[in-house]
Amino acid sequence: MTFEQNVLKGLVRCGLDLDSISSKSPLGIAVSGGADSVALLLSLVALFDSEKLRVITVNHGIRHTDESGGDCLFVESLCKKLGIACYRAEIPDGLIVSEAKKKGASIEELARDLRYREFESFIKKEGLLALCLAHNRNDQLETILMRFLQGSGSEGLKGISVRRNFIVRPLMDISRNEIESYLHEKKQEWRTDKTNYDTKYLRNRIRNVLIPLLDKNFTGWEKSILSLSKKLSDDESFFKERVDELFKNQNLVNGGCVKIPRDRFYDMHPALARRFFFSALNKISYGGRFPFKLFEEIYSWKKDEKRQLRFENLFIELRDGFLFIALSNLNDSETVIEKGFFYLFENEFQTFESRFFKLYFEKTSGKDPVFLSFESASSEEGKITFPVRFPLCVRSALPGDKVKSADKKQKSLSEIFSDWKIPPALRQKIPVIEELCPETDSSTGIKAVLASCYGFKNWIVK
Repeated sequence: MTFEQNVLKGLVRCGLDLDSISSKSPLGIAVSGGADSVALLLSLVALFDSEKLRVITVNHGIRHTDESGGDCLFVESLCKKLGIACYRAEIPDGLIVSEAKKKGASIEELARDLRYREFESFIKKEGLLALCLAHNRNDQLETILMRFLQGSGSEGLKGISVRRNFIVRPLMDISRNEIESYLHEKKQEWRTDKTNYDTKYLRNRIRNVLIPLLDKNFTGWEKSILSLSKKLSDDESFFKERVDELFKNQNLVNGGCVKIPRDRFYDMHPALARRFFFSALNKISYGGRFPFKLFEEIYSWKKDEKRQLRFENLFIELRDGFLFIALSNLNDSETVIEKGFFYLFENEFQTFESRFFKLYFEKTSGKDPVFLSFESASSEEGKITFPVRFPLCVRSALPGDKVKSADKKQKSLSEIFSDWKIPPALRQKIPVIEELCPETDSSTGIKAVLASCYGFKNWIVK
């Protein structure tokens, strides 16, 4: 079977009616200039008349102008040669980097969000039947491995979907080797993004370090991973139907709030309750990442009558026989610090400040580890600085927390609080620093307990 035939088969797998592709209902293609998207473009040109195709290329304004602008010029030149209409979307230079600093988000995540926003606009503007993206078999494997290392559940380990609404991915069964062989056969050049070799990014470490190791030592690992993905995708389809039924049969959503009777929520199996909770976050348009550990804390409220927790712009409260999951305008860390709190750090541009303490990162060269600085408003110790690795969080203490002692044994945090004679009412306000992907064999990622802001000791794991 030829490369083009495999792409055609991929389009059918995505659920497209090929007879519906026309000049009035064209097929869109997102082309970056890289090998994957260029191969996708050439194959679709071989399969369909040019008037039935539309191309979008996005300049993210992140890399040097010669690189990102050069990619767009390459795509525009190739489309002109092929007789394909090409639209160039421009994100202002530096916007993504500055917004990432302002919002404390990762550059990659923000770039993806803005790129998909451009895709949605392009789909509507051109009246596309669908927009084809060039994710392939290797991308699927890298994504599953990445999510496994990040502790994802089966929702993430099912991998990249071949279709989501108007977005389709017809190359998902095609490998990168097949893609490059096709381009060599066609004598077609492509652009290479130099950042693909920068191993400070997790995906690149997986691609350039972990996968070669697996290839060398574990024959057949790819087939096993893809088989796992298919099984988990079927499992998730089942859970999605159950969760959809819950929302369909009950009047649970009211604007930016989901309200569910406490017994109905806590009587669910934990696997269903977790999916219901994260689906509720989507229903109220919460766009951030909510930590699983914090969900476990909420699910542990089963025997409580009244509890509440704030996280970023979310407010979760148990009272009057209901669990409320709502968006809140309360982003002030002075307010958050009064109750249970959790704040995620993903880069060195983020800070956390309250009237009791301030956390920020020292300037670094972009290499791990970075150094987190802690300044207390009430302590005479001055600034405390210690090395940490991303991602990490500042949060309140949770039941079962343990930290490593000098003898390398685990000690209960509640026991430490008792030894320090910290009043129970104050314990939820003390910041705990946790590395979410610790590189040691420790069962805990807690790096520090910073109680000096309230006149007590600090515990910093060396």
